[in-house]
Amino acid sequence: MPRGGEVGEEGVRRARQHEAREEPRPDLPHLPISHQSLEPPEFSWVGETARHIGTVVHAALEQYAAASELPSKTAIEAEREFYVYQLRRHGVPEGDLPRAASVVVEALTRTVGNDRGRWIFAPEHRESRSEWALTGIAAGRLTNVVIDRSFIDKAGTRWVIDFKTSRHEGGGLEAFLEQEIARYRPQLETYVALARGMGTAPVRAGLYFPLLDVFRELT
Repeated sequence: MPRGGEVGEEGVRRARQHEAREEPRPDLPHLPISHQSLEPPEFSWVGETARHIGTVVHAALEQYAAASELPSKTAIEAEREFYVYQLRRHGVPEGDLPRAASVVVEALTRTVGNDRGRWIFAPEHRESRSEWALTGIAAGRLTNVVIDRSFIDKAGTRWVIDFKTSRHEGGGLEAFLEQEIARYRPQLETYVALARGMGTAPVRAGLYFPLLDVFRELT
């Protein structure tokens, strides 16, 4: 029986012969390594967290619609820890909670501090509804929708409004808003079609961006 050292040497020799007979492996392309590639892409964080921020903001605005008056900015700030709690329940990571809660507070304070925001929640409107669920035929199909805010104003027009907690940094705001209107046009047109079945009032639709202090009507 060969000694242990001889077995080891023979194994090494055979392994080298096997490697020599193997086909050369093609070089695979390598992605360049940089600081950016090692960091998680920001848009994925923003996409997931922004969705939860929107949920919390929508819930707060629904409560505002049911209240006799809009809260003050001080009252909104006092609810910050409650927004943190809600965001945590929705799955926002602990490290992102302070920033996310700040965005919620900003969206709400901008709403109560903005003329258009106060108009959307004005108590003098008729048939005011928030999170209004409608079912009907639109474009030849049975459709279910939930409209963020609807009311009939003093001129007798029924409005259907969708809230968008989108942010836009830098220039090109008008181009961004046009893109958002184009993106949500089919949704708003469906709202209009269903709302027209609720009465004789003319119906108009729009998007409200609380973080941008902007309202855009569908034309």
